[in-house]
Amino acid sequence: MKAYQPKDIRTIALVGHGKCGKTSLGEAFLFDAKATTRLGKVDDETTLLDSEPEELKRKSSMQLAVGQVEWNKRKIVFVDTPGDGNFAADMDMGLAAADATVVVVSAPDGVQVGTERGWARAVADGLPRAVFINKLDRERADYAQALQEVKDILSQKAVALQLPIGEEQQFSGVIDLLQLKAYRFDDDGRKVVVEDVPADYSDRAASAREELIEGIASSDDALMEKYLETMELSEDEIHHGLSKAILTGTIVPVFCGSATRNIGVQPLLDMMADFPCPLDRRARVGKAPNGEEASRTASEEQPFSGLVFKTISADIGRIALVRVLSGTLVADQTVVNGNRDQKERVGQLYLLTGKKRDNVDKAVAGDIVGLAKLKSTKTGDTLSDEKAPIVYPAVKLPEPVIGYAIRPKSKGDEEKVATKLHDLLEEDIALRLDRDQSSKEMLLRGLGQVHIEATVEKLRRMGVEVELADPKVPYRETIKGKALNVEGKHKKQSGGRGQFGVCFIDMEPKPKDVETDDSLLFVDAIFGGAIPRQFIPSVEKGIRSRMERGVIAGFPVVDIKVTLKDGKYHSVDSDGRSFEMAGSKGFQEAFRKAQPILLEPVVTLEVICPEDNMGDIIGDVSSRRGKVLGTEAKGKNQVVKAHVPLAEVLRYAIDLESITAGRGHFNMAFSHYEEVPSNLAEKIVAEAAVAEDED
Repeated sequence: MKAYQPKDIRTIALVGHGKCGKTSLGEAFLFDAKATTRLGKVDDETTLLDSEPEELKRKSSMQLAVGQVEWNKRKIVFVDTPGDGNFAADMDMGLAAADATVVVVSAPDGVQVGTERGWARAVADGLPRAVFINKLDRERADYAQALQEVKDILSQKAVALQLPIGEEQQFSGVIDLLQLKAYRFDDDGRKVVVEDVPADYSDRAASAREELIEGIASSDDALMEKYLETMELSEDEIHHGLSKAILTGTIVPVFCGSATRNIGVQPLLDMMADFPCPLDRRARVGKAPNGEEASRTASEEQPFSGLVFKTISADIGRIALVRVLSGTLVADQTVVNGNRDQKERVGQLYLLTGKKRDNVDKAVAGDIVGLAKLKSTKTGDTLSDEKAPIVYPAVKLPEPVIGYAIRPKSKGDEEKVATKLHDLLEEDIALRLDRDQSSKEMLLRGLGQVHIEATVEKLRRMGVEVELADPKVPYRETIKGKALNVEGKHKKQSGGRGQFGVCFIDMEPKPKDVETDDSLLFVDAIFGGAIPRQFIPSVEKGIRSRMERGVIAGFPVVDIKVTLKDGKYHSVDSDGRSFEMAGSKGFQEAFRKAQPILLEPVVTLEVICPEDNMGDIIGDVSSRRGKVLGTEAKGKNQVVKAHVPLAEVLRYAIDLESITAGRGHFNMAFSHYEEVPSNLAEKIVAEAAVAEDED
């Protein structure tokens, strides 16, 4: 592929709901531009863009992929993003690397949750948008209904640039409303026959064209004035007016076709070649090393800067996918990673299509290239010219919604599992690996059940077998009452010097007006040397140690006030360890007398679901001891907000998928702790006692 200047590069993200046909559309781009010799099919597992075994098995993209084609003397770089919410982070990163977006909508299914999510993110990123209504050859395909949903749910600025000729089995081509010409396609879609609009479509096409011209005219005051005077616009005015309207978002052009039959794809490529180029975007703003604001435009005259938006595995090791945002990057250049304050030596530059690589000598703004063997760079980092460093803001990513305790099937493989997981975390930044401080479990968190399952499958291919279990709920222990003058006594005599320490304590809930995050408010009220001053910190240490281990069920104790009021000591047998033990024993005794209770974490749950599922969602939330906080409309979906105990939603991602047939998604964040109902608390305490006996 020859070198292109930024003005001739178009970088576009394909977004939409899972299985709407984004990958098939990308394969059609490659085929029509003769980058491949056959039209790749998802069902036949012959795609170049989906290459991971898990993707081929599920027949659905699970990570973003990049493709590059030459069309109408332009270079079109496209990013095929996953539509499944389990892999939404890759969609977000793909949009961060793009200058425009094509939102793919399935004609049989209309606008879906994933469609809205992709659209909303593109709007938030300020990207020009177009819509491609796909799968018009399928059963139940309804172009008019899909277009109406696009207008009602996504944007009233959506305007058709094409009409389909026939639907379902009779779908054979499209009508270009700008030229008022019909395009029919042969079996593989490469050969296009241009003809007059069929007579039975002429009135409909004329009406749709009038709506389109009005939309173009309304995007510019001068064009509108001329249109009102003459009711006509020249071809040049239409072309430039449409380009400007797309750039400013005052028009969202709607195309249609069938990616798998390669119908309507070439006209879409024609329009993509006229999409905004990198130079049309506003300057990107970041931070210089001194903390001051810095900016870069896409000009080749600017210093180099680029965003690492994905890391992939290849036969040559890890490859960082970099979107060049400004300036020029050349092979063997030294750059700086501003996020990590590290220099990196750039070796060979690769143009990628799926996992296929071609070498290039340089890359300019708009290009996406692969860089191998970077030492410290990770996904989300900014690379820039070492003489003009800059760091761009981090891309906001979705938070994990499901987690499992993960451990190796074979003892002794802990280090191997940790190493392989570290490798996967570099590729997939939506994964989280934490260690629960109270349970000591290693927790793997992700965006859904499928996300976790795919990760486990990758580990298996890397030679590591693991087991998953529900994570332990981080309950807490506290009290509701008081205990006064409770003795903690430690006495041990075994010949020679013994151990002796006695303390008397009062215990009560920590006052709510005390401004401290410390779970223990420790008050020293010793007078007259009942306990020597050097041993008082030991009493507090023993109390804190016991609080970490819990008293009634083995969970950490929180929000306690302990007053040390009296004690006894022996001039020979007393030492720090004796008073630690006395403090621990006194704390346990007082805690049991002060009406101990269990606290459970409560999360704020926000569920986005189709309206016809809302009743089921509310009923399900109530069955989980949840409290519905309210509902609101969001497009054709409903948002249900609730407070729910964490213990009840550990596997909510699986249950929600079942309730909504995969059309719902949710966000979850910690809110607060509440008392566990007594009947459930008794069960938790009993199970903890059994576990302690087993240990």
